[in-house]
Amino acid sequence: MSLYGAMFSGVSGLNANSQALGAIADNITNVNTIGYKATTLRFQTLVTAQASATGYSPGGVQQRPHQAVDVQGLFQSSTNTTDLAISGNGMFVVAEEQASGGSGAAGFNFTRAGAFTTDKNGYLKNTAGHYLQGYRTNGTGQTVDSDNVVFNPDPTVFTNMETIRLNNIGGSADATEQLTFGANLNAEADVGDTSNTTIQVYDSLGVSHNLAMMWTKSGNNVWDLSIEPPSGGATANITGTDGSSVYAAAGRIDFTAAPADGEYITVTNNGGAVIYEFDPGADGVVGARIAVTYTAGEATGAAASLLTLLQTADTAVTSRADNGERFTINSSNTKRIDINQFYTPAQDVNSTDIVVTAAANTSGVSNIAQVGAGTWTVQNLDLIPTATPAVSFNGSGIPNAFNVDDIGIDTNNGSADLSVDFDFGTVGMANGLTQFAAAYSPSFIDTDGAAFGQFSGVTISEGGIVTALFANGDVRPIYKIPIATFPNPNGLGANSGNVYNQTDMSGLMFMRGAGTGGAGKVQMSVLESSTVDIAKEFTTMITTQRAYSASAKIISTANEMLEELMRVKR
Repeated sequence: MSLYGAMFSGVSGLNANSQALGAIADNITNVNTIGYKATTLRFQTLVTAQASATGYSPGGVQQRPHQAVDVQGLFQSSTNTTDLAISGNGMFVVAEEQASGGSGAAGFNFTRAGAFTTDKNGYLKNTAGHYLQGYRTNGTGQTVDSDNVVFNPDPTVFTNMETIRLNNIGGSADATEQLTFGANLNAEADVGDTSNTTIQVYDSLGVSHNLAMMWTKSGNNVWDLSIEPPSGGATANITGTDGSSVYAAAGRIDFTAAPADGEYITVTNNGGAVIYEFDPGADGVVGARIAVTYTAGEATGAAASLLTLLQTADTAVTSRADNGERFTINSSNTKRIDINQFYTPAQDVNSTDIVVTAAANTSGVSNIAQVGAGTWTVQNLDLIPTATPAVSFNGSGIPNAFNVDDIGIDTNNGSADLSVDFDFGTVGMANGLTQFAAAYSPSFIDTDGAAFGQFSGVTISEGGIVTALFANGDVRPIYKIPIATFPNPNGLGANSGNVYNQTDMSGLMFMRGAGTGGAGKVQMSVLESSTVDIAKEFTTMITTQRAYSASAKIISTANEMLEELMRVKR
């Protein structure tokens, strides 16, 4: 029994060491495989229960493969922005096909092989053909579903997960939302003196507009602010610091050419709506409309005629007497009517919002630029400029109060109306507006927003946020890459393509945000090398070969002993 047991023990050694050589062979051939985890065979005794205390029954050896999935390989830099690695615990979620998503686990696997590139359809896949998965995000980086509804991902299922795609990202235009301005307002200026600065802003379509900002000294240490509506704009309304009170309001009506017969414009002022119809031929107007008569083809004459009618209908007598007409021809453009709201110290009760609606004639043609703005309003003032200046200074030239907050602009080119927040510095500090005895001098102007720009690439943060970059300097979060963690990553099942699947030994998957809850951080333009140590593998190959040879010697020796026993019988 012991001779045969010795032979079987030798056979188990041959089997164990041959499998160890197979693992060494896989390790060596995958020494350059990104994200590969080296496999080792760990040996354990195979013991036969001893039937007698005076005898020995050999057993042999058993082997158990061990793949150290939790061991991190060395990082190597890359020039590809979509080459990714995980610094720490966890794995990327990948799918076998482009079109993935749902609540089941079919087709989903896990990997640390992050050599991702775009295929012909723009989907990110690695060298094994597995597609990187993530959650779609909105402009603020919140995860959203296919209907762009914000949701919190369930960490144990794949619901709303989709393949990351980079070729379906259009260009971007960013509307201006913030205006930071610093300047010195001349303390020696006379009351009524003005200082002007033109600032460029962008609407939601990427169209640029010039804002003419005018500072007017209204008294010692106090300045008022007005904004002229830009070309292509209908109104410019400045609100107070509480976000609701109107501090200043202005509008404009531009004639691109002489209005055609039948075009009309509706103006609601002092509580009544009046329709003014352009009637160059003096052949009559529709119903109770007011005829605007002028020489055909003369835009200047049309503007002058409309202006006279608007002034006549304006019953805010106090405002007109104290501050001038609210409707005037622009000093540099006779085809343009300016609308300016005034608020007198007497708080004229006749002043109301001025609502304007420009309409095309029956042929759909309009020569009034503001037709694209639809109905727009030059708001009545809630704040008295003389009592609430835009900015006031203390005796040291430092601002001690700001009374304006932002500006709203109605556009007429189809873009969303602009709303721009002002930042003129901090009360009590000389970090924005100041008032010293020196010439007016803007020190800095900073605005956000950008013209249209094509998609130019992506950047991926440590938190797994994929951000699209555009040629105009705009950035936009588009995806969030989750990191899948497991209680026992070494218990994952290995599959071809350097991917793993969840098993009972690994425990339940839990998807986390990168860098949170024990999950590793995402590294961009970095690849994780194989954990194979080739020097160690060759050394182990030698010892394995020797162990194999020794096991074979056991078998040959036991065979010689059996032959000797057979000769005894002969």
